[in-house]
Amino acid sequence: MRRLLIPALSTVLMVTPPAEALSSLTLPVTVPLAGVQEAANTRVPAEFARLNETREFLGGLLRVKLTGAVTRTGPVRVKPAPEGDALIVSVPLRADFRAEPAGLGSLLTRDFGGAATVSLRVKPLVTPAWEAGAQVTGDVTWTDPLSVDLTQGVRVSVQSLVEGQVRAELDRVAADVARAVREGANLRARAGTLWARVQQPWALPTPDPAYARVTPRSLTVSPPRFTGDALRLTVGATFDLIAGLGRAPTPTATPLPALNVAAPPTSGVDLRLPVRLPYPELSRAATRVAGQRPFPLPVPLSPTLRVERVTLTPRGGKLNAAVSVTVSGPLGLNVRATADVSGTPTLDPTGRVLTLRGVTVTTRREGLSGRVIGWLADKRAQAYLARAARFDLTPSLERVRGQVQSRLPFTPVPGVELAGTVGPLRLTALQVTPEALVVTAAAGGELRGTVNAAKLR
Repeated sequence: MRRLLIPALSTVLMVTPPAEALSSLTLPVTVPLAGVQEAANTRVPAEFARLNETREFLGGLLRVKLTGAVTRTGPVRVKPAPEGDALIVSVPLRADFRAEPAGLGSLLTRDFGGAATVSLRVKPLVTPAWEAGAQVTGDVTWTDPLSVDLTQGVRVSVQSLVEGQVRAELDRVAADVARAVREGANLRARAGTLWARVQQPWALPTPDPAYARVTPRSLTVSPPRFTGDALRLTVGATFDLIAGLGRAPTPTATPLPALNVAAPPTSGVDLRLPVRLPYPELSRAATRVAGQRPFPLPVPLSPTLRVERVTLTPRGGKLNAAVSVTVSGPLGLNVRATADVSGTPTLDPTGRVLTLRGVTVTTRREGLSGRVIGWLADKRAQAYLARAARFDLTPSLERVRGQVQSRLPFTPVPGVELAGTVGPLRLTALQVTPEALVVTAAAGGELRGTVNAAKLR
């Protein structure tokens, strides 16, 4: 479950501490094997070795001219290994040679050769410099020995003469294949682009201007794997999203971090975002609710205590609710009074209702008789007044949730898309400021982040 934290209703000022859960984005990287195949066929030479030299045998009595070549006889074949962790590159070879003795020995001229298939096992890897490379192993096994008997006691072998040339070409083939993998993955550029992109402040799909500021944590790349006709790996970035209302500060970019080869993180976004709740708005909400619940005072004649207005103001780190009430009853009783309900704002277990903790209730004495003051000092009346400083934020939170959901999917920066379902909002933290109560709203549901590599420019 990922939590989406949403700002409501206005613009200000505050950022919350870093999120407990890291956010993450993943960028799938695909290197089609067709490109590797094409590169191999283009760069692998038609000729792997050539021989044109004269050798002496029988203590110099027999001079033999050796000519011929080792050539490629078909296209280079590229396919994944059955385990999926390597690539098999096969090159078919044919060797054709002639041993031609000089002078009277020309009657001993012989043609000989053999065929071979070079199988290179190419295991991709990621270097500490954020480049995709390859570890290549392989060998050549000839179907026939590259030798011939000219006459009894005279055996001519050219395998040792061409082996060095063939292996040099194989090394070059391996380097070309590794280069094709590296250039196809373009891993450092892609990782660097993703890293730079996630560090940009994100605009958020909220009713009022809001942003998410990114603090990068790690960048990983998954072990490369071959599936079907492509090499696949995933670059994943993890980061904290610290959100705020208003304009985002100018970001300070951090360089690409050290390589970390690991399984990619699950793509998802966790935001913690302040919501500014103006005191007049909270006051109206409390007034609506409290005014619907008159309280019969437990005294003779049963006068009724009714809340007419709740006015909320900050008082240091606490809140003060000035609760204006009317005491009415028989015989024309109609007295107005004001009580100050002060306490520390706190959230109930649902995370959607704001109450006061450590409450004190003080009745303003102006114009009140001792009898009315006594009524209001009753514990039950005091409890009723304290309950008037209760703020059910469900309607405001539901309105914001609907507005945010209507703006998804959303593209905060080019190449990154946020989508998902915003669940019911609840509050997780709060702070008293001079202008408003700033709370942190968390949502159930899921918010996913996806990356379009083609748009990462």
